[in-house]
Amino acid sequence: MIVAARMLGTIAAAFAALEAAAQQLATDMKLEDAGFIMRAATTPDHIARLRQLPPHKFVARMGPSGRYYVYADPEGCKCAFVGTERALQAYRDMRKLVQPDNPGAGGFSIDQQIVHDMTNDGVGEPGSDIIDYRF
Repeated sequence: MIVAARMLGTIAAAFAALEAAAQQLATDMKLEDAGFIMRAATTPDHIARLRQLPPHKFVARMGPSGRYYVYADPEGCKCAFVGTERALQAYRDMRKLVQPDNPGAGGFSIDQQIVHDMTNDGVGEPGSDIIDYRF
């Protein structure tokens, strides 16, 4: 009986992990469809830089061409998605078509979470780091 319960727990955990991986893959594909460019972390230095970013969140950065956005997936594809304001807006529009912008966990909508993440990123503040994520 105990062995069967453990097996069921293990199977349930495996299905949950597969579901999470499938959801992340779907997000990654949507990012590319919206115009984000995937940059694979292929060296130890790239992987270390990728792990410095908050996973699965948009981070705004300033570069020579202006503001751009980075979305890190350090565990799934071991890559970062880099896009412009237009790509971010296209992704947000896609999300609105698929799921209404209702408050989720923590009471924040997708738009509110993006604004919150960018506001707390320190972009544009004196001393903020400007990092080039061209892997």
